[in-house]
Amino acid sequence: MTSDLLARYPGAQTYRFGDSAKLSAELLALVRAGPKRATCAAMVDVLSGEETLPQIGRYDIATTFDGRPALVTRTMELRLVRFCDMPEDMALAEGENDTLEGWRAGHEGYYRRLGIFDPEMELIWERFEVVEDLGAVDELD
Repeated sequence: MTSDLLARYPGAQTYRFGDSAKLSAELLALVRAGPKRATCAAMVDVLSGEETLPQIGRYDIATTFDGRPALVTRTMELRLVRFCDMPEDMALAEGENDTLEGWRAGHEGYYRRLGIFDPEMELIWERFEVVEDLGAVDELD
């Protein structure tokens, strides 16, 4: 990350979407196109240090899968919810699916790949706004 970027957004943390370059590119494209304005993180990943705890009002930098700064986002809302209790409106705000069932299937698969899936796992759901598009994109394979 450049010092100029850190100077513009002091305290910003970095994060990336997905667990592969392909998924990361797809999710960044959804953010850029507009339908994706929310995401979630597993509380177990936050507690283990794998992910940074989001904070309302903080500016953060979403990177490409290989770590290049792609977007600056600002956290607008946080909610703690169990996977099995995810409301449809929150799931659909993630912009990845048209139904709650699609969200559940996709996220269960993702968390199973990470080896952490539990239907009662706690998720930190985050609504964000895009502040700046930094231009970097992942290559779709």
